[in-house]
Amino acid sequence: MTPLLVRLKLRLLANQFRRSPWQVVGLVLAIVYGGGITAMLVAMLVALRFAALPLATSVVVGGGSLAVLAFLIVPVFVGVDDTLDPRRFALFGVERTRLAIALAVAGVVGVPGLALVLVAFATVATWSRNPGAALVALVCVPVIVLTCVLLSRIGAAGAGLLLSTRRSREALAAVFVVAVSLLAPLFVLLTNLDLGRRALTGIGAVVAVLGWTPLGAAWAAPATIAAGSPAGVAQLVVALATLVVLALVWRALVGTALVSTGRQARPQTVAGIGWFGRLPATPRGAIAARATSYWARDVRYRVSAISIPVTPIVLVLVLGLAGVPGDRLALLPVPVIALFLGWATHNDIAYDHTAIWLHVAAGVRGVDDRLGRLAPVLVVGLPLLVIGSFVSAALAGSLLLAAPLIGVSCGLVLAGAGLGGVSSALMPYPVPRPGSSPFQHPNSTGGLAAVVQSVLFLLQLLVAAPAVVLGLLALSGGAGYAWASLAAGLVLGGLVFWWGTVAGGRVFERRGPELLAAALRA
Repeated sequence: MTPLLVRLKLRLLANQFRRSPWQVVGLVLAIVYGGGITAMLVAMLVALRFAALPLATSVVVGGGSLAVLAFLIVPVFVGVDDTLDPRRFALFGVERTRLAIALAVAGVVGVPGLALVLVAFATVATWSRNPGAALVALVCVPVIVLTCVLLSRIGAAGAGLLLSTRRSREALAAVFVVAVSLLAPLFVLLTNLDLGRRALTGIGAVVAVLGWTPLGAAWAAPATIAAGSPAGVAQLVVALATLVVLALVWRALVGTALVSTGRQARPQTVAGIGWFGRLPATPRGAIAARATSYWARDVRYRVSAISIPVTPIVLVLVLGLAGVPGDRLALLPVPVIALFLGWATHNDIAYDHTAIWLHVAAGVRGVDDRLGRLAPVLVVGLPLLVIGSFVSAALAGSLLLAAPLIGVSCGLVLAGAGLGGVSSALMPYPVPRPGSSPFQHPNSTGGLAAVVQSVLFLLQLLVAAPAVVLGLLALSGGAGYAWASLAAGLVLGGLVFWWGTVAGGRVFERRGPELLAAALRA
């Protein structure tokens, strides 16, 4: 069973290089990036061989504990390769112990698993200053790898069982966004209060505690032996006991997943047809109604809707704690919201998944598809941005600044919508399926998502750059610059939006079958 799943995982990884050229390029870039990070970590661990023992211990145990924690938490939000989901094997009649072992071993196969193995082996070089410590480090390598892999599988499988309803996924999304939002201002606050320097003095004590926990025991055992203390053997026992407990938990989770149907959402009574009864009975109106329903009800869209206003709040908090004047901070939220609101449309087609066949089979005009999808963003977003611009200008002490704020914000939204109209039809990349966790990204995404997101983000900023520059000049009191910024944002953003709608519509009409095929593969 184990060799079969390992071969299957290797074949799936190899098949990623048989996709479209853009996906292959993105995958190669992602591998190069991951390889570079891994090489840096390995080099650092080798260099710690010649560092002072307390420093090496703090870095290895502290960083290793964070890595173990990340292997547990990240899969809960991002997910892991869903081809190894235990629920997929429910109909094959495989005994749960065999399946649990096979899935755990196959979980090591992949870029993250390879990087983890290399980093774990590099700790042997770190502790080669002492033969006994090097031997213990070598023993700890498989313990570290299996512990991290089991934690990632347990986190993903547990989340799959507990977060099978829409409300539970929405609650997780809200908790995640709020938690991440608090990290940056908390860090700045600690720095300003000079608590960071005090915290550094306590790292040794924290590392000493982590060394006796499941997070850091396997990383700390060689360090303790290198320090001449036999307590390292006890830490190795803690690490082995942790691995045994995780194996038992993983076996139990696999058994539960094989027979569980997941938590069922309570049935709800819905009256009427919602937005479909309020918007015009035209192709454009029907698409706009469905897009509006997505933004209102789909948890994947709700995550974006929550994160878009949270991002500028975090930015204002961080800069405010850093000492930036309040009248300048008041000018930031609206353009930042506009930036991410326009950028959020760059992969909209992919969220339809197989429902895109309706558009292809019905022969919907590309322009109608583009405009219908953008209706909620433009109809709701643009008026709110205009109102927010006047509020921000009033808080900044000059209503004249509303003009450049409107120009920059509208330019960013229109540019993002236009560019997204082309990219979503030309280079869609896989996204979480309807009804799944918004943080669970398909394994077939590769690095294409990062490439598309980065390029579109930069192009959006480039289009709005003239309006931004003129707006900055308007801060010195020049009314002419303020009105020029307004004109530049509206004209350039409008031109890009018009071009993107027309060009994106043509691409959509030409690539309809390819878009449907991509949705079926995702």
